[in-house]
Amino acid sequence: MDLFLIPNNPENCALVSINGVAHYQVSTTKTSHSQRASKIQRPAESEEDSIVAEIDWGNWDRPTVVRSCPLVRAKSVSVLASEFLYKKHRFSSSRYFVGDDTIEYRWKFVKGVGCVLMRDDTKEEVACYSFAISKEGLYAGEKKSRLTIQPCSVELDLIVVSFLIMLKKRREKVDPAGDFALCAHDEDPQGDGGGDGGSGGS
Repeated sequence: MDLFLIPNNPENCALVSINGVAHYQVSTTKTSHSQRASKIQRPAESEEDSIVAEIDWGNWDRPTVVRSCPLVRAKSVSVLASEFLYKKHRFSSSRYFVGDDTIEYRWKFVKGVGCVLMRDDTKEEVACYSFAISKEGLYAGEKKSRLTIQPCSVELDLIVVSFLIMLKKRREKVDPAGDFALCAHDEDPQGDGGGDGGSGGS
């Protein structure tokens, strides 16, 4: 399954299939405290049922918080993004989460490829984010940001929410303007050893 980011902005975009059907919508507003808040939605009969997750993006004095997430049992409960997507090594750019199938997954930036999600136990690729020319469908011949998801046991919503957090955080650190720097190199080519040189926070 291919989902294109239209436009190429993880804070305000639609995730659209190869035939132009929008599967997810991301919208971001600014709260009264000047904090940016994103809402991730999918098509549904009601507003409440459409919400996949809500993300309150952190700043220097507030951590990023995820609400209404599939990993959280009650919609009124929130979780820190650093707990939702956790690090195992302070200086690594990789992030992990446990799926609804109880399997641990890892997002990792891979040189020459982009952002890859894999099962941590088998290293099997589950999803891959890239910026490349589309060969078929509505966007054939156009260079687009695309999330390719393989058939898997983990809930699709978890892949999408974790991916959007990873992409936004990456752009903040590497290149707010786009994906070229993101795909051009890997800060941690051998695994979890030599990461981004930043803090372990979210």
